[in-house]
Amino acid sequence: MNPATNKQFSPEKTINSHNLSPGNVLEQIASSQGNGCLQVSYNSVEWEIYFNLGKLIYARHSLDPFERLERHLRRLSSEIPTLTSAVRTQVRLNFENEPQSNTSICSDYLAICWLVDEAHLISEQAAKLLKDITQEVFEPYLLLQEGAFQFKTNNDKYPKFCRFEVHPFVEECQQKLRDWQAMSPFILSPEQRPYFVSQSHAQQKLPPEKQEKLSKLLKGFSFRQLAVLTKQNELKLAQGIYPLIKDKVVILRDPQSPFDRLPKIPSADAYAIMVTEPSIVKPERKSSHKNTLSNTSFASIPPVTGAQKTYKIVCIDDSPTILKEINRFLENYDLEIHAIGDSGKALIEIIRLKPDLLLMDVGMPNIDGYQLCRLVRNHSLFAHIPIIMVTGNTGLIDRAKARIAGATDYMTKPFTQSDLVKMVFRHLT
Repeated sequence: MNPATNKQFSPEKTINSHNLSPGNVLEQIASSQGNGCLQVSYNSVEWEIYFNLGKLIYARHSLDPFERLERHLRRLSSEIPTLTSAVRTQVRLNFENEPQSNTSICSDYLAICWLVDEAHLISEQAAKLLKDITQEVFEPYLLLQEGAFQFKTNNDKYPKFCRFEVHPFVEECQQKLRDWQAMSPFILSPEQRPYFVSQSHAQQKLPPEKQEKLSKLLKGFSFRQLAVLTKQNELKLAQGIYPLIKDKVVILRDPQSPFDRLPKIPSADAYAIMVTEPSIVKPERKSSHKNTLSNTSFASIPPVTGAQKTYKIVCIDDSPTILKEINRFLENYDLEIHAIGDSGKALIEIIRLKPDLLLMDVGMPNIDGYQLCRLVRNHSLFAHIPIIMVTGNTGLIDRAKARIAGATDYMTKPFTQSDLVKMVFRHLT
């Protein structure tokens, strides 16, 4: 995308442009002290960037905004005890599937406001959360080389926990992108998934304890998910794994759908990340990434109890097809899957197996999912086990019945592999 310094951005008008850089669009809105939302569409992904008097308030994109919010809340939960798993689940149940209200304020922002109103966050913590989410959303936005841009003015009164000056905020995001770019063409996205598969090669390169740590940790989670597991910054974690990727001890798989629709980080030689001024900042060459395992910082990653355990999941459904699909979706994630097709015999099997998580269909003969959920929840061994109700019903009444029965969460059919993996990641790790 070529910068256009003399092209004015027109509010309330959609522009399909190869001539407007993402940074220039932001600068034009900032200079005009715009109030409203910049909407950007590219590759079936929608960005929404909110402004008040030309300053940034919040940004989101359409790919799993509540999964993104959940991930950031989990990161904060180690510092803020009130952000329990139950509170985070309640946020999603309250806001994720709610219809759009009369206001244009997005549902995930309203969820953060609710956390403040309920005293789970204070205003300063909400401001930090909003900044972290907005920076993550800005990274792929700043990589766009084309798209449809539209600015919609409004006078909605957002609860304002923070307002960011555009230029320094974008510069901070661009520096982080340059740090990622220094690891191209091996690492092209924070959503890529590192796997430890080359054990024979690793034996020549790594001591046994590092091999064991890799094999337990790198089993299908993205860099962003791994950062939550290890309580590290995803960039620093990727920099630690980077020498192992170059030495082919660790391989990378593409981002899982739908994140494969986000723009990839370009090679440093092929493209320089655009800034908001009409010049191009050349990517900084990093000398710290040597092509040797001796410099890897992977040893600094702390032990992660959740990632080192092989979790046991029990799936209860009267449909053999559904049970087979669940097993297929999870077979590459180092999980122990047990399928039960008869709900009448399920409780005895659950007591025998002592699983870490239950996936339970609602509509089953003999004992339906709600009844079985109550029976399991009333057993002393399973007072706190995550129970996920799986059903084709999407109504609020069905979700309320699941909560009353003691369910932890709710997943609707049909579900994708991505939906199922996210649910497992959310409640097990």
